[in-house]
Amino acid sequence: MKIYSPVMDNRELIEDFLAYIGSVRSLAENSVKSYSKDLENLLGYAIGHRMDLISFTREDGRDLVRVLERDYSERSLLRKLTCYRTFFSYLEKNGRIKANPFWDISLRKTEHPLPSFLTEEEVKELLGLREEGFLSLRDHILFLFIYSTGSRISEALSVDVSSFEWEKRRVRVRGKGDKERFLFFSKSAEREIRDYIDKRKIYLLSKGKEEEKALLIGKNGSRLSLSTAHIIFDKAKMKLGWQKEFTPHTLRHSFATHLLNRGADIRLVQELLGHESISTTQIYTHVSTERLKNVYEDTHPHAKGKR
Repeated sequence: MKIYSPVMDNRELIEDFLAYIGSVRSLAENSVKSYSKDLENLLGYAIGHRMDLISFTREDGRDLVRVLERDYSERSLLRKLTCYRTFFSYLEKNGRIKANPFWDISLRKTEHPLPSFLTEEEVKELLGLREEGFLSLRDHILFLFIYSTGSRISEALSVDVSSFEWEKRRVRVRGKGDKERFLFFSKSAEREIRDYIDKRKIYLLSKGKEEEKALLIGKNGSRLSLSTAHIIFDKAKMKLGWQKEFTPHTLRHSFATHLLNRGADIRLVQELLGHESISTTQIYTHVSTERLKNVYEDTHPHAKGKR
């Protein structure tokens, strides 16, 4: 008798689908790889909720989209939705499910509001949020690393200890499109990261994971996962009593906004963020302009009471 395993059964469904689009529909190898990558999010959601994909509901689909909205652009989300509709359409045509849960799910039209960011005082408050124990130190380094370097969360989680070039105070990462770039950090950040790495060695030794390469590690000593990183951000937000949005992107937004507020050239900020187009970076000039407007209206005698 076959023993039921959601992980095994889910992977079999995905592998069958990938084989179908590669051989029967003759999609290019890169397209198949793209589908496979997008389906990893779907698989991770199913495993995390201990469910199989054939029982996936419309409500599950909406919940997954809300989770993905934290870390992906509208363009990436639209691509993923197309992938999921195609995958479940394949299951429906083969009699594995009765209805496609993603058939009528669409992204809400947004006005693209200005990105949320922390004030410099709020960053100090965040980095002062320290408790006893290694895992609290790990959380602190996660926040410090993203704010100090302006990295994407995916870049931060992929960093290995060997990726650092200490003499140049920079770290090598793989960004979007698998492009290599360097992130830079300050002397004070270097001291804290080096201290963390020393304590990390001791922690890994206690877990029997001395060979782990990742800078940021989870409770069991393996590389820190994206889902756990989001939990860390949510817990910090609750402890600090913040009502505003606080995600890894918020820290990245704060990095860019604070640089521009202090006079950094937008093209340098573009390079530091790893944006291919300067138009992507220009939204942060809107944030800074809005801040200048608020300062003016709060302080100029002729502007008071006009807001």
